[in-house]
Amino acid sequence: MPFTEHQQILLEELFRTGAVLIGNAVRTRFGLNSPIYFDLREPLHTHPDLLWKIGREFTLKICDLTRENPVPQCVVGVPDTATPLAVATSLYASQNHVRPEIACALLRKEAKTYPGLPMTNWIGPKDPRYEYNLIDDVVASGLTKRSAAAKMRQEGIPLRRIIVLFDRQQGDGLRQEGFELHAIFSALDVLAFYAERGLVSRSDYSKIKQFLSSRRFDTSAVPK
Repeated sequence: MPFTEHQQILLEELFRTGAVLIGNAVRTRFGLNSPIYFDLREPLHTHPDLLWKIGREFTLKICDLTRENPVPQCVVGVPDTATPLAVATSLYASQNHVRPEIACALLRKEAKTYPGLPMTNWIGPKDPRYEYNLIDDVVASGLTKRSAAAKMRQEGIPLRRIIVLFDRQQGDGLRQEGFELHAIFSALDVLAFYAERGLVSRSDYSKIKQFLSSRRFDTSAVPK
């Protein structure tokens, strides 16, 4: 398995807490016709230890990606689910004295203004020393990533890279559009891990693999 011991523990905890839903559980909870669903919203609020562990994974990923050029970094989460992920990443890096330093910023879902100030979506540093990382829980079509990147451009923030916790591997097209996209976990590797641990049946594994390969956004006329 291409996972560290910490990552294996995290993946099992995400499964147990319902952050990764398989089969009928997706339809029962959300009414969606997908055999797999990644949902971090509720688990992150009811299991704060998960938030800390995910922050660790984003921190280590950034350290690995910047090994050759360890300049200061800033993380900003795609609103709203990934906003706490950015905070957790920055806090983990700070408390563990990670280098390069990792600050965080907030991207609002809706722009806001105050008397005498221009309307803005941004709260946080605008510093040419930083590389700016847009982070999120999952990438499927890439739509929310494009929207967040556009808001950052409007604010004059140069986006360096996008990092997601899970890549559904359904042809988001972001790399082809010039974005640098990285994933901590890919859906098929995660499924293989769960199948090996007996958490996912071989039948469900096959169904999900077929679903992900056939429901691709880069071959769809209309993104879903």
